[in-house]
Amino acid sequence: MSEPSEFVPYPAPLWRRIAASVYDALLLIGVWMATTMIYVPLRDALGGDPRNAALPPLLFIAGAAFFGWSWTHGGQTPGMLAWHLQVRRADANGLRWPIAVSRYALMLLTWGLCLLPLALLLPDALRSRIPHLGGSVLFAATAVLLAAFTCLRDGRRRAPCDRAAGTEVVVIPRKRRH
Repeated sequence: MSEPSEFVPYPAPLWRRIAASVYDALLLIGVWMATTMIYVPLRDALGGDPRNAALPPLLFIAGAAFFGWSWTHGGQTPGMLAWHLQVRRADANGLRWPIAVSRYALMLLTWGLCLLPLALLLPDALRSRIPHLGGSVLFAATAVLLAAFTCLRDGRRRAPCDRAAGTEVVVIPRKRRH
């Protein structure tokens, strides 16, 4: 009998990356909500100023902890685990904390730039005004398509945050149940 061939991970297709990103984005929102639900009552109980700027850095740290721990302990967030994806360094080794945190920051920056026009319209939408979405949706769609195009053009399907951090996302084999 021949020995089983070793599976060679291949670059993750864009659709799988997006599916895992949606899953992880929902979890990130939950992490941010939990952080806010702990921070605000604690700040108020201690007599803190509601206008202080401590919450955004705290949310960044909470998100970096969520993604950083996932990426440094097996290279998979829950969304990546569900879609059989793994992030690793270009040399196929796992991520360390500095790389994980920089990748998270670059990922936030990329998504932030893509979604900024829609986020700027959110206050008007919440005040029940009907904003003119045409230009903002077009800009956001163009930014998302440009980011997707850069993934598709890259031989290893790396997103901008992957290229900058020296990482890649690959498909890994499903674990067999015995």
